[in-house]
Amino acid sequence: RKADREALQDMVERWAPPGWKGDDPCAWPGVTCGVAKVGVLMPADVGFVKSISVSNVCPAAEELGLECVLPPSIGTLDLTESLYLAGNGFVGWIPDEISGMASLKALYLNSNSFTGSIPPGLGALKKLEKLHLNGNFLTGAIPQELGKATALVQIDLQNNELEWTIPGQLGQLSHLTSLDLSDNKLVGYIPEELGQLSSLHRIDLHHNLLAGEIPPELFGRHMGALMKVDLSDNNFTGPIPYDVCHLERLVMLRLDDNDLDPPLVSCEAPHGHHSDVENRQHCREELRSFCVTAPPFGLHDEL
Repeated sequence: RKADREALQDMVERWAPPGWKGDDPCAWPGVTCGVAKVGVLMPADVGFVKSISVSNVCPAAEELGLECVLPPSIGTLDLTESLYLAGNGFVGWIPDEISGMASLKALYLNSNSFTGSIPPGLGALKKLEKLHLNGNFLTGAIPQELGKATALVQIDLQNNELEWTIPGQLGQLSHLTSLDLSDNKLVGYIPEELGQLSSLHRIDLHHNLLAGEIPPELFGRHMGALMKVDLSDNNFTGPIPYDVCHLERLVMLRLDDNDLDPPLVSCEAPHGHHSDVENRQHCREELRSFCVTAPPFGLHDEL
């Protein structure tokens, strides 16, 4: 398509990626093309850029005196499904025009030097499943509009400088399995709406400025898919919810470096990341003495 070709040419002029030469962009390294039916009355086969995957392009661009930024023209790639630009050294803001990538399923902009805020328009990407913006210098709030990107399965925003509170709208993401907001400057409470994420396997909020009590909803009976929970290094207070005893698939629980009331409980994964059965058994043993004290007494003796 002409629009795709022009967007790629814009990238060439801004980044000068090695190997991006010649008249056929589909032959360029890291560019994958496909064919789609376009049109209503008389659909026609149209070639388009299906995915882009490049890394470490900025050093070459900087040698040529180019500023390595993500161009607004990226938004014209409305049929592109995957954009993998991790580890390049991009600077500047993530352009708002990225919301025009309506077919995008995977967005990897991690391990760059992006600044500014997360574009709220990402919430308009109804097919987006994987959002990885970790390892940048992003600031401001997590946009509540992300709750509208209902196909999301993974959100990784860790290791940025994000502030303000966690938006309760994230609780609308019924397919979400992994949520990592660690190593930021988030404040306020954990919204109880996160307790609606019944598909969630992993939540990591460690090393923030979060406070208040841990909501029992986060460990509710319908959160049975949870395997890894890290809320360490915050300012949480109050008791640990006994609802944690319902999490039968738990392999890791980290609550240290808070101001929680005793009795305290935690469990690591001493058998490695690929030994869930052994780690699950270890975690049940670590939780046993805590759970048998849950009211009514003996309710969780099966642990």
